[in-house]
Amino acid sequence: MSRLGQLMKKVEANLGQRYALAYLALFTLVLGDTLFAESYISLNGPWLIWLSVAAITLAGSIYFLLRSDWLRVIRQIPIELVLLLALMIGSAPWSAYANDTVTSFGIQIGVTVIALFFVACFSWRQIHGIFANSVRIIIFGSFFIELIASTFKGSLSLFVPTSELAIREALAKSGHLFDGGRIQGLLGNANFTAAWALIGVITFAIEIAIKKERRWLSVMSLVASVSMIAIAQSAGVIFASAAVLVCAAVSLLAEGKDKVTRHRYYRVAWALAGVATFLVLVFRRPVFEFLGKSPDMTHRSDIWRKVLSLISQRPLEGWGFTGVWVPGARPLDGLIVIHGETYYQAHNAYLDIWLQLGAVGVILFAILLTRIFVKTWQLGVHHSNPLYLWPLLLLVTQLMRGITESRLLIQSAMLMLIIFAVKVYDPENLLEENSKKTKIRQLDKLRKKAS
Repeated sequence: MSRLGQLMKKVEANLGQRYALAYLALFTLVLGDTLFAESYISLNGPWLIWLSVAAITLAGSIYFLLRSDWLRVIRQIPIELVLLLALMIGSAPWSAYANDTVTSFGIQIGVTVIALFFVACFSWRQIHGIFANSVRIIIFGSFFIELIASTFKGSLSLFVPTSELAIREALAKSGHLFDGGRIQGLLGNANFTAAWALIGVITFAIEIAIKKERRWLSVMSLVASVSMIAIAQSAGVIFASAAVLVCAAVSLLAEGKDKVTRHRYYRVAWALAGVATFLVLVFRRPVFEFLGKSPDMTHRSDIWRKVLSLISQRPLEGWGFTGVWVPGARPLDGLIVIHGETYYQAHNAYLDIWLQLGAVGVILFAILLTRIFVKTWQLGVHHSNPLYLWPLLLLVTQLMRGITESRLLIQSAMLMLIIFAVKVYDPENLLEENSKKTKIRQLDKLRKKAS
C-alpha cells in the first residue's frame, strides 16, 4: 500500500469528524475576516460568539493533529515561517500596543495550528474539496442574500434594532443586484466577496478537470463565480484575475518542456508582466476610470503615503505586530480617516508587515513568499495532475490581493499561506500518481469527451 493509502486508512475512522471540524474551522476564519472588516474588535456579542467557536475549533485541531503524523508536519515547517512567528511575539517588548501584540499573536498561533491540522489530516484533493464546497456556499449564499435584499430593499432594516448600526449600514449597502451597483454578498464586503469568487473560479475550474461525476455542479459554480466577480466590481480582483490567467497559461505551456525552453517562457512572461505593470502605472487614470475606480484606487495612495510616513519613524523594528489594526492602538488608530470613516489596515500587506515588524519582518516575509511560490510552481509544473495547479493559482491570487488589501496577514488568507508553505514539502509518496500525459493533453481529451 502506498504512503498516501496508509495515511488515508489511518484517518478513515475519524474522517467524518475531521471534515466537520475542517468546515467549521474554515468558516470560523472567514467569519473572523468579516468581523475584522466591520471593525467588531471590542468584546461584544458577535466577537464573544466567534471567540467561543474559535476556541472549540482550535481544541479539535490540536486533538486531531496530535493523533496524526504530526512530527513529519512539524519538520516540514519552513524556517522563515518559524522566524516570522517568533518576530511577531518578539516585537512585544518594543510594541506601541504590547497587549494587542500578544493577543494578535495568540490568534496567529491558533491559525497556524489549524493550518497544520489541514496539512496533517487531509490530502491535497481533500483540502481542495473542502474549499470547493465552502466557496460554493459563499457564492450561492451571496446571490441569495443579494436577491432578498434587492427584492425587499428598504423594508429589511425595519426588523433590525436601531442600536445595531453596523447591520443597518450593511443592509443599506446591499440590494444592488438589479441596478448595476456593487454587491456586498454574504460576507458584507464587495472586495472580500470578489476575492472569494476568484478563488471559486480557480477551484471549480480545477474541479471540472479532476472530477468525473457531477461536473454540472462544478460548471454552475464556475459560472456563478465569474458572474460574482463581474457584479462585485473589485479592481484589485480584476488585476489578480489577469495575473492568475497568465500564471496558468505559462505553467501549462512550460510543462513537459526542457529546462532551456521553460526558462525562456519564464523570461518572456516576466518581461510582459513588467511592461503591463509599467503601462498601468503610466496610464492609470484611463485604466481605473474604465474599471469605474478613481486613479488612486479609492484613496489608497493617500493611505500608503501616511503609512510610509509612520514607517519612516521606525523603519528597522516597526511598531509591533497586530495583524489588523486594533481600535485604540496608537498611533495606528485614527491614522487613516476618510470621509469620517476610520480604516484599520494599510490596504497593502507588504507595507503593513513593514509597518508592524520593520525591515527584518518584511525581508522574512518576502523570503517566505518567494519560497512558497517557487515550491508551488515546481509542484504545479512538474506534476501532471491538474489538482496541483490549485495551490499555485490560489497563492498568486493572495499575492496580488496583498497589493491592495492587508488580509494576507490574517485569518483565512494566512491559513492558506501556511497550508501551502508546509504541505508543498509533502514527500512524493503522499502525492497522487504522476503520469506522462501533460495537463494540456488531458484537458484536450476532456474537451473532446464533452463535445
